[in-house]
Amino acid sequence: MVTRLRSLNIVQWGLVSGLIYAVFGLIIGLIWMPIVGLMAAMHSVGGMHGGAGMMGAGLGFFAIILFPILYFILGFVFGLIFAALYNLVARWTGGVEMTLDSVGVTAG
Repeated sequence: MVTRLRSLNIVQWGLVSGLIYAVFGLIIGLIWMPIVGLMAAMHSVGGMHGGAGMMGAGLGFFAIILFPILYFILGFVFGLIFAALYNLVARWTGGVEMTLDSVGVTAG
């Protein structure tokens, strides 16, 4: 079966995009957290006050909260823009053509 995607719901696409970006933000925050903690520990050993190391560790932990929020906002906004532009271009071109297969559902 061949079908065309002629339009996207802009808000739904923005939400899906935002949530996908939030997951990326969480992953990046989890990677960033130990890096910032290690950098802060290295600076405190190098002669800085111990408070600087604690602050750096706190910033690393804050990354797993801040990054998903920032990535969600960016993903949502860019998702809205993408969906609006897709709908505009789809009017001119007819949209993206997709081939779909019908799959039987088994009770289970």
